[in-house]
Amino acid sequence: MGLIRRRVEYDRKWLLAQAEKARIRGRRRRAISFYRRVLAAEPHNGQLHARIAPLLAATGKRFDAWQSYRQAAQAQLTNKSYEEAAALYREATTTLPLQFEAWECLAKLESSRGRADRALGALLEGRSKFRAKRRRPQAIALLREARAIEPWRVDVVLDLAKLLRRSGQTPEAQWILGQLAERTEGRDLRRVRGAQWRIEPSLKHSWRWIRAALASPKSSGRRIPARNRQERDPGGIARRRIANP
Repeated sequence: MGLIRRRVEYDRKWLLAQAEKARIRGRRRRAISFYRRVLAAEPHNGQLHARIAPLLAATGKRFDAWQSYRQAAQAQLTNKSYEEAAALYREATTTLPLQFEAWECLAKLESSRGRADRALGALLEGRSKFRAKRRRPQAIALLREARAIEPWRVDVVLDLAKLLRRSGQTPEAQWILGQLAERTEGRDLRRVRGAQWRIEPSLKHSWRWIRAALASPKSSGRRIPARNRQERDPGGIARRRIANP
């Protein structure tokens, strides 16, 4: 009896139909296997990457999921479909909340489109996801990016100074707090002086904290302009960021 050889044919339409059927039925891994067979033939298909990315995230394949999100978003950017790219990055931050690059890419895209408020919101929301000690470098990096948009926002600077202190970077923490103190008053100034004292509980900082506490309790929340002081950090000490992966 002769050996019957069967040639496996590539039926794109059938594979996609099977992938969609499996996805609807909640059989994620089966859907992934069908999508991957199509992606093997079309590795740069952004639409397919957008379909498979959430499935990969849901099955714990976070690295692969981010790679697909990234390729899907890049395909939209190549086509100048900026809103679609932003939507993909937002979806990635939802399904992969600890993917630092997702938050960074979303913020950079929003900023490049002139939407600084959205970029800042993305950075601060991203920072809230990195609470663990081992995630501190990512939290610091996101706060540095936030300061690049709004340098003297009180809650951002205080949060960054706290993390810098816990990371052993006290000179930079004290420097940004000292600069912030010159730009605040009332309750905000008391918060800044308290943060300085917690970093260095010296007589000097004790007195400054007490003096701020005894000052007028009124606080308009406005920032006092710096007095003829260079806005840039000396030597870039407060602007160093971790390199983009």
